[in-house]
Amino acid sequence: MTEFNRNSYKRGENNPLVSLVIGTYVILVGAGLPLFVRDRYFDILIAKYYYYCICTIAMLILLIGCFLKQRINKVNLLGNNLFKTIFANLTLTDCSVLVFYLIAVLSTIASDYVYESFWGNEGRFTGLFLITWYVISYFCVSRLWKFKKFHIDMILIAGILVCLFGITDYFKMDIFNFKAPMVVEQRAIFTSTIGNINTYTAYVGIIAAISTVLFALTKESKRSAFYYFCMIISFFAIIMGVSDNAYLSLAALFSLLPLFLFNSRIGIRKYLIILATFFTVVQSIDWINSFFGDGVLGIDSAFNMVINFWGLHFLVIALWVIIFIWKGVDVRLSRGNKLYSNTFKYIWVSILSVILMAFFYVCYDINILGNSTKYGSLSSYFVFNDNWGTNRGYIWRSAMERFSELSLWKKIIGFGPETFGIFLLQKTANNPYNQLFDSAHNEYLHLLVTVGFAGLISYLLFVISNIWNSCRYRRNNPYTIAVAFGVICYSVQAFVNINLPITTPIFWLLLGMVAAKSFEDTTKTDNN
Repeated sequence: MTEFNRNSYKRGENNPLVSLVIGTYVILVGAGLPLFVRDRYFDILIAKYYYYCICTIAMLILLIGCFLKQRINKVNLLGNNLFKTIFANLTLTDCSVLVFYLIAVLSTIASDYVYESFWGNEGRFTGLFLITWYVISYFCVSRLWKFKKFHIDMILIAGILVCLFGITDYFKMDIFNFKAPMVVEQRAIFTSTIGNINTYTAYVGIIAAISTVLFALTKESKRSAFYYFCMIISFFAIIMGVSDNAYLSLAALFSLLPLFLFNSRIGIRKYLIILATFFTVVQSIDWINSFFGDGVLGIDSAFNMVINFWGLHFLVIALWVIIFIWKGVDVRLSRGNKLYSNTFKYIWVSILSVILMAFFYVCYDINILGNSTKYGSLSSYFVFNDNWGTNRGYIWRSAMERFSELSLWKKIIGFGPETFGIFLLQKTANNPYNQLFDSAHNEYLHLLVTVGFAGLISYLLFVISNIWNSCRYRRNNPYTIAVAFGVICYSVQAFVNINLPITTPIFWLLLGMVAAKSFEDTTKTDNN
């Protein structure tokens, strides 16, 4: 790293006004956006869209004001050039997001629907205008945010409030009368301060990931207890959200967490505690459903298979018995934490590989060989036809067929940001579901259509390299890993979900926070 960049970084840490602006912004978006509601569910998308844009624009104006003030006063804090400070020392992650943004700009200019591509008004508002603020937010946070545990704790506290509200909705309480004016048939698919249950569980998946990782990796007992409480509430909330995309977030969390825990005795025991807690929550929800009957929404998702498992309570008891005996023996023999080699990690990776191969075999057996009957109710999740995933199969097939008809140039740069509805309108006219499809319900397919191969590849490189850097440079810092897991869980469920300015701004905020911590650690390493 050059001397200019090291000094710029140090000066950034010593500027309290800039730190205050960025810290406030992190709290306003990370904790404020999920809680912000204007007119219940009737304008929740546009209300949160305006909230995020106003916060980000205000943050940028204040930062420019800080730099202008420094320049006028001839103070050399953070350098005298905002552009150099923000864009100095670009990493692969930074270059990837810049390429993604340039492709989005080019796609907008070349689109047959420039106005709609810019504003995203024919879709869910993720046009070039909103993408611009996402990218600006990423660079400001990644370069200027000073890591504080308090900021992440505030994000979790706001998340728990959202979860608790969602849990009351599961009990049909409607404590704030959000659902009273709604059509009865739609009340079950909207919840908490987030809205649609798919969006809600996408957000709760982030909270569950962050709280679980922090519980597993934090050594401070009081903070660990707080994160454990957050984890329990988020487990209840994500299951009671009654959305199938939740199990994708949980699958990513439970399958990847051992890679950070299975190198020590305490780590393995913490993982068992997490599993025992999760299955205890599932068993408790089963008892709740039985006791309250029609007083709750009930579970109508993939979690039914777990809840209805006949041996669930035996599994819960066995896990807790193992944990208490293990802990008791360690205390009695005064055993400290023992570090292991990578053996247990390799065993876990082998298990995951077998599970993945079994998954692909089942998909092949059902869809190619036609043996769906032998898998019972489970086959409904593996039969990939037009009806799969609440008509997602039809949307994806239609989108790919229409995409194949585009010119090579359009395949590279896309049809234009947030023009998916226009793109697919003629193809899906008079469809058997009598619906208008303005989103692919798959963020990556949506990006492929709207910003092309170039946009999708640069976006994936941006996200993956960000996660990789956090795991490479700061795998021993629980907060960096926790935020990275929030990014991972959101990215996994995005295969079946929609990019919305309700939860996606938080995702971009986390990307900036992860990059900021990696940038700090890299700088400190270079200075030593």
